[in-house]
Amino acid sequence: MITDLVILAFVVGLLTVPVIIGMIEWFRHFKLRMTWWKWLLSAIWYLMLLFLVLAAFTFIGEGEPVAGWKLLGSSAVIIVILGAGLVRILLAGRENSQEE
Repeated sequence: MITDLVILAFVVGLLTVPVIIGMIEWFRHFKLRMTWWKWLLSAIWYLMLLFLVLAAFTFIGEGEPVAGWKLLGSSAVIIVILGAGLVRILLAGRENSQEE
């Protein structure tokens, strides 16, 4: 049986491929040295983003819009803070090139 959740999971899976390709290009553009643990941190951050957004909209779909919007608002703050920390970690290992 195909439900809305199956369709949503399929669409999220389809959109994850361009996100991964974009991340790889972004890492190459900024000449970042990516180790396995940096990839792991990036993947964990992305999965947390997906989980929190999907959980919030699940609450909204189940008839609890106040809880869904509160979860989305509070998780957005947490994800932005964690994302800023992740960017600082990733940019700390950047190769310094003096191009003028």
